[in-house]
Amino acid sequence: MLPAAAYSIVQQVNERGDYSYCMCPGGFIVPAATANGKVVVSGMSPSKRNNAFANSGIVVEINIDRDIPKHEKFGALKGLEYQKDLERLAFAGGGKSQTAHAQRITNFVEVKLSVDLNPTSYQPGLKSSPLHSLLPKFIGSRLRKGFAAFRQKMHGYYTEEANIVGVESRTSSPVNIPRNENLEHIEIKGLYPCGEVGGYAGGIVSAAMDGERCAEAASVGLN
Repeated sequence: MLPAAAYSIVQQVNERGDYSYCMCPGGFIVPAATANGKVVVSGMSPSKRNNAFANSGIVVEINIDRDIPKHEKFGALKGLEYQKDLERLAFAGGGKSQTAHAQRITNFVEVKLSVDLNPTSYQPGLKSSPLHSLLPKFIGSRLRKGFAAFRQKMHGYYTEEANIVGVESRTSSPVNIPRNENLEHIEIKGLYPCGEVGGYAGGIVSAAMDGERCAEAASVGLN
């Protein structure tokens, strides 16, 4: 028996990126909501990576200035409000609990409801849902095209044995905290916005690298 494997995969769809994010071999899908009335899923691996499952977020690139015009009224926080709406939708549709929407990947691409689902590492449980119609059209359609392309790039990726589970909505902050060429906030001296929270990274490694850069910049500023 081969263990759960690591992978990285990317595809351009309509001149936007679809790609795997924070891939967790031998890991778990876990609930990650930070407020009542929302469902957010994320992934993790224990140090031994010895669970039977692998999981990865699949990211659809969103241009907040063009893709979500209905949220313009929220100004600089429009991306954050859009994120909240997706998480509330996931909560309501999942039965107003931490149960998550899920669908076999093949059914999602073929626009069919899954009669049943595969075993999962997500402890609150899954609910078979038509994610192909629940997700916003510009996200769902690009995911379907992306998965179809992944099928050609990686043997065994596209299979009835794989579930898609939603929503993972927190790859990077939808609000970008401004900073200058020295990585310091443009108005608050001594504040160095960094990593995913600041809107400058999209994963563990890129966040660590940005944090290192900010730490170096801060040390120079103190000197």
